[in-house]
Amino acid sequence: MRKERIAELELIRSFAFLAVVYQHVIGVYMRVPGIDPETAMVYGMWFHLLKFAVPAFVFITGLVLFYNYYEKITYLSFMRKRMTEILLPYLVWSIVYLLLSPDFLKGGDGGGVWNLSKTLLTGTASYHLWFVVMIFQFYLFYPLWQQVFRFMRRQAHTLLRFLVIAAGVSLVYGVMMWFSHRYIPAHGFSFHNVWLDTYFVKYRDRNAFYYFFYFLFGGMVAVLLPVFRAKIKQYWAWICISFVLLYGYVGYELIRDSGSGLINLNVATSLKPSMFLYTVAQLLLVYGLALWLLGRQRLAAMLTRIGQYSYGAYLIHALVLTYVMQGLRALQWFHEGILGSIVAFVLCSLLSFAISYGLSKLPLGWLLVGSAKKKRALPPAAKPSRKAAV
Repeated sequence: MRKERIAELELIRSFAFLAVVYQHVIGVYMRVPGIDPETAMVYGMWFHLLKFAVPAFVFITGLVLFYNYYEKITYLSFMRKRMTEILLPYLVWSIVYLLLSPDFLKGGDGGGVWNLSKTLLTGTASYHLWFVVMIFQFYLFYPLWQQVFRFMRRQAHTLLRFLVIAAGVSLVYGVMMWFSHRYIPAHGFSFHNVWLDTYFVKYRDRNAFYYFFYFLFGGMVAVLLPVFRAKIKQYWAWICISFVLLYGYVGYELIRDSGSGLINLNVATSLKPSMFLYTVAQLLLVYGLALWLLGRQRLAAMLTRIGQYSYGAYLIHALVLTYVMQGLRALQWFHEGILGSIVAFVLCSLLSFAISYGLSKLPLGWLLVGSAKKKRALPPAAKPSRKAAV
């Protein structure tokens, strides 16, 4: 029997897309000459509010995969679908960004082919494409994650054992975050093997293994969906309190670790222990917000539409942002300051969505934006029954 789509996920997906756009807008406006420390501080704190985006996408991926493919998977057809909907648009837009980069292919004879291969494998054709390389690894190795998750679930046959396993996974992931953020930089750690060093050290920011907790967290929600929704509502006040406290702490870290100069956004990396705890609290908060918005039909419908076309919009938005900023600077309007960043964010988001939506209507639009066709969902305002998967 075909399962219903989980309606709140499109809302979370739209939140994550919009958060990514504003992160990149902030990155542009932080580099404006003469920015004052107070404005930089506001950008830094807003940046922390938006850092849930990548973990949210990983969480959604895990939830959807385990929800639909928990029992079995036909790997070839599974990968064919993902290559068509995810990899091909990524390759097309990577070429587009490379063609717009005048500094590419300067490696001499044979250098072009090597540079192109390396760029596509590492997602460096544009600053945002690393994410596609990272997320695609979860699809590529899903059968392995499936076996790991099913093994852990079989062991968690009592509440106590479930809590022990959850605590163990959290501890392992926390140690990984410490290793990534503290140990590697402090000790100049590297593997003797160049392939291991490249994958686990140099490009660890796009190594799916460094995001595995959010993927398995999505799987846990997939198999406990009605219970999870109920617990979000039951402990909503505690979730909000936890989020506020952790938000304050990571803000303190941002100020402390930025040094005596302006705010350093690189301090706000997701790959550190404090951001791990903060991100989990924020994901719970965002999920609760999505559940609440399901009852606001018009707003939920608008956000759902954004979520459905968010992959194409994500691929496009870096290019759109470039031209939006060129236009604002040429006009000398809203090209600096907090208000300007909000204007740039709105323009970039709307234009990226509109272009993604328009391209999806073309005969071969899926090559550019993937497939926006989704399974039937209950109306956003509907209250799901226990038997419905929503």
